[in-house]
Amino acid sequence: MNSLLTAVAASAAGQQGASVMSLSAMLEMILWLAVVVGFIFACAWAYKRLNGGMLAPMGVIKVRSVTSVGNRERIALVEVGETQLLVGVTSNQINTLHVFDKPAIELSSATDKPSSVNSEFAAKLQGLLNKDQQK
Repeated sequence: MNSLLTAVAASAAGQQGASVMSLSAMLEMILWLAVVVGFIFACAWAYKRLNGGMLAPMGVIKVRSVTSVGNRERIALVEVGETQLLVGVTSNQINTLHVFDKPAIELSSATDKPSSVNSEFAAKLQGLLNKDQQK
């Protein structure tokens, strides 16, 4: 009976020693796991941010502007050659809303000068910030 207990104790000690990981090895493993998971999330964020634009070949179809009008609905201005199309995009379909014969917006004029709405908003915001700083 004694030999049986010592054999069981010896085998339990051997299994325990083999299965226990040192604290530094466990921390290193967790650190590398966090690095790999972080890299995966960073790649997904970068792809979503670039919208695949850097990876897609340059073609004749260009998306000039996209505006979200709901959770899964968007309105996009798409340029094909000299023609611009206003399309509605949902999760199930894409509908043409309007076809512009002449460009509706010029890319250079849209980015060069701020719109009056943005300027008015900026002026009001600056006035509120100055009002708070004067108090």
